Amino acid sequence: MAELVRRYELQNGFQRADAIDHQARQLPTMEQRVFKRAELLAARLGLVHQLHLWDHFRRLIAILLSVFAVLGAVALVRGTLSVTQPISISYALMMLLGLHVILFVLWCVSLLLKDSFGWIGRISLWLLEHIGQRQYNQQFNNTLLTIANQYRLTKPAGAVLTHGYWTLFMLMVWFVLFFHLSTSAYTFTWATTIWPAESLQTWVAVLNFIPSMFGVDAPSVAAMWDNPAAGEQLNAGRWLLTCIIVYGVVWRASALVGSLIVVLRRVAAMKIDLTLPGYAPVIRRLTTSAATELVDADSDVAGMDDWQIREPKPGHGELVISLDHEHDQSWLQQHQHEAWYGGVIARSDDRQRILQRLDDAPVANLIVRINTQLTPDRAALRFLQRLQQYCTHVEAQLVVGDNPDDERIGHWQQGLTEEGIAWT
Repeated sequence: MAELVRRYELQNGFQRADAIDHQARQLPTMEQRVFKRAELLAARLGLVHQLHLWDHFRRLIAILLSVFAVLGAVALVRGTLSVTQPISISYALMMLLGLHVILFVLWCVSLLLKDSFGWIGRISLWLLEHIGQRQYNQQFNNTLLTIANQYRLTKPAGAVLTHGYWTLFMLMVWFVLFFHLSTSAYTFTWATTIWPAESLQTWVAVLNFIPSMFGVDAPSVAAMWDNPAAGEQLNAGRWLLTCIIVYGVVWRASALVGSLIVVLRRVAAMKIDLTLPGYAPVIRRLTTSAATELVDADSDVAGMDDWQIREPKPGHGELVISLDHEHDQSWLQQHQHEAWYGGVIARSDDRQRILQRLDDAPVANLIVRINTQLTPDRAALRFLQRLQQYCTHVEAQLVVGDNPDDERIGHWQQGLTEEGIAWT
């Protein structure tokens, strides 16, 4: 969130928000102040809502990849068991574990290369960018990659994604294979065309080293070669399931846990770099100085917490209101009964009414008509700030009369710009 706000201010200019800065100054360290300011300012700028939508897409992609892993496991097992019986155990092992082992070796080789999220991570980022076609998806993806590279999270985070996917895949392979062997009769054998039985038995002994620790012995090549007994078939099925657990699930799960530990350790050690561009004016604003801090009786920072952290709800349609006084009376008479017009907001109960209306029926755009013959005050600007907690897009419309006061118009424009409120 701090990085998103930093990039926003680099592009759009420093966002002045006195009430937010005042709250942030109450925290003991500068890092905590920067984080607090970013949290509150992001809610006002609508970044929190956008980030939540982006997070929903991330969960959707995780579900899609999980479904793909399940379907792939089902297809792999059914394809392996669909060959003409008796099924070669070596063939079954190669089909069920071969791709998994090859990709694990390739992942180990990739550790020698530059930081990479792996192909699972790259697919996830590509889908995040294109699902929903949101303008901010690419922005959030770039921010994510920047933070990951800055804090050396790219490799371990990519490893978590890769090993998590293959752990799920091999778990489903085991469950589907267990289901098929539990409900159908299959005949297994040891078969080879180029190796003698003694060489095959040597390979079987090597593969059986770990399963034998759990009391599961590999079926003998000699016993399975011609007309094996029913007991040997039972042993063959159990040994095949054990190999999937040992060389498929446990292997990947161990790598997953190790990668996750590295990620958590590096995340715990993360510390914001306050020397990055854009943080200098923020640090100046958040530096507490009793001699220079202005206490404005109209700033009313007490009790601001309830709305500063509020996240605007997504809405539909447009609402227009007039702040304090509608200068154009002919316009008011023409539109005052329209459903999209919220009336003149002059008293405190009017403000509470419009806030309640925005809470009950959120709108996509809120236009506030401002009489430029009135003097801009902090109460009006503070109310416009508060409206940004109820609507993702608030725009001030400056109503100019026949004899415009350029000085007051300039004051309105300056005040709105400093508060980050769009105006026309």
